[in-house]
Amino acid sequence: MEPSRAASGRDRISSLSDELLVTILAGLHSTAAAARTSVLSRRWRRVWTQIPDLIFLDDSSSPEAVDSALAAHSAPAIDTFAVALTDMSRPVSAARAASWLRSAAALAPREVHVMLPCKEPPPNPEDDVEEDLQVPVLDRTLWLNAKFVYCYRIRLPPAAAGAFAALRFLSVTLARVGGGDLGRVISTQCPLLVALELSMLDVDGDVSIRSDTLERLALRVVGVQNRLDVAAPSLEFLQVHGGDYAEARIAAPMLTEVEWDDGYDPARHRFIGTGRRLDRLAVTQWSRMPPLLERFDAADELSLHLCIEAWPVAYNNLFLENTKKLPQCKALTVGLKVMAHSIESCLLRLLRQCGSVTKLEIELIHPDVPKASLCKYLGCRCVQEEMLRTDNVALDSLQEVEFHFFTGSSKDTDLVKLLFMCKKTLKRMVINVDDDVAISEEVHDKIQSFAHPSTTLEIGGPSSHKRDVCQCKEHDWYHIRQVCQFVH
Repeated sequence: MEPSRAASGRDRISSLSDELLVTILAGLHSTAAAARTSVLSRRWRRVWTQIPDLIFLDDSSSPEAVDSALAAHSAPAIDTFAVALTDMSRPVSAARAASWLRSAAALAPREVHVMLPCKEPPPNPEDDVEEDLQVPVLDRTLWLNAKFVYCYRIRLPPAAAGAFAALRFLSVTLARVGGGDLGRVISTQCPLLVALELSMLDVDGDVSIRSDTLERLALRVVGVQNRLDVAAPSLEFLQVHGGDYAEARIAAPMLTEVEWDDGYDPARHRFIGTGRRLDRLAVTQWSRMPPLLERFDAADELSLHLCIEAWPVAYNNLFLENTKKLPQCKALTVGLKVMAHSIESCLLRLLRQCGSVTKLEIELIHPDVPKASLCKYLGCRCVQEEMLRTDNVALDSLQEVEFHFFTGSSKDTDLVKLLFMCKKTLKRMVINVDDDVAISEEVHDKIQSFAHPSTTLEIGGPSSHKRDVCQCKEHDWYHIRQVCQFVH
C-alpha cells in the first residue's frame, strides 16, 4: 500500500500558492502572529509581509513591533492599519506616531485605527511639555479612528496638502487641537464626510463646521465655553455632551434625533430651520430643561434622565418646573436618580404629562441615600397625597412597560405594582434584572399577583445591553465609549 502524504512527512501547507498563504495569514487578524510564521521555513520568511492588513491589537504589541512591521511590509497597499497599544510604561512619542501615520498613508488603507498611550503627566502640570503630532493627509481612507492623549497637540494638514477625499467616518478622542484648524479641515478637506465623533478634546478657539454631506455629529466635551456654529443641511443626528458652549448655532433642517446633555439657553443656543417634531429627543435634568423641551412639540421617542437632589427645592421647584411641559411622545424612556424623594411621586408626575405613550421603559438607579420619609419633615411636595394619586393618570394607549436594572427589592417591586395600578390591562411587562441578580420565587409570585391574566410577563432577562445607552452616571453615563472600535 502506498503511504499517505501525511505519513510521508510532506509539508502540504508550504505547497500552497503565495496568494492562498497570504489569505490564511490575514485571517489571523494579527501582524505579530503572522510574522511569527517566518520561522517555519525560508519560504515563509517574507509571506507575512504581503498581507493586506497591519493589525497590532495584542496585549504584547509594542512600538518596536510596529516599526519593524512597517519597515518590512512589501504589499503596495493595505485595507486596514490598526494599532492599539495599552502599556502606559512605554509611551509613544508624537514624532513616532507621525511616522507611523505617514507610512500608513503611503499604503492607502481604507481604515486607520490608532490608540496610543501617552507619557505619565508630571506631578506639576507646569512642567508638562506638549508634543505636536503632525497628521498627514489620508486621501484614500474611508474610516479614521484616533484616540490620543492630552500631551499631543494635533497639527492638521494645511489646505494646500490636499483632501481626505474618501473619508466618510471620523472619530477623534483625547487630544488638543485648534478650533479654527479643526473646522477648516472638516469643512473644506472632507468632502464626503458622513459621521463625525469628537470626544474629550481641548479646543483652542471657536469651532465652525460647514458640511453638505454630514449626517451624524457627536460632540462630547469638545472645548469649554467655546462658540459652536454648525451648518449641515443633511444632518439627521446630533449629540452635544458637556461643552457648556457660550453660543451654539445649529442650522440643520433635516435633524430628526437630538441628544442634549448640556446647558441650554434659547438666547444663546439656537436650532435654525429644524422642525418642531423629532423622531427622538434625549435630555437630562443636569441643566434647565424647559426651554429645550418647549423647542419641540413632539418626539416619537422621548428619553428623560433625571437627577433629583435631596433638598425640597430640587423637587418642588426644579423637577416640577422642568416637567411642566413635555413633548408628546409614543415611547418614553425614563432614568430616575431620586435622592431621598418619593420615586413613585416622580414617576407619576411624568406619566400624567405623557398620556399618549404606548411604550414605557424605566431604567432604575439605586443610590445610597436617605429614605424618602425624611421629606415629611422638610415640607417636600413629593409625599403629598395629591402627588401620589393614580386615579388622575390616564394611560389609555400604554401597551408595554419594560424595567431595566431591577433588583427585586421592595421599592422596585412597589414600582411594578404602581404601573399595574395605573394601567391594569397591559399587553406586556418585561422586567430585566441588574447584574448578578436572580429573582426569587417570592418576588416572581408577587409580581404575578399584580398582573392581569391577559398580560404577558417576561421576568429575569439581562439589563447589560442598556449600559451603553443608559444616560445616568451610575450606568456609565460619563464613561466615554472607546472611540477606537477595532473590527477583527
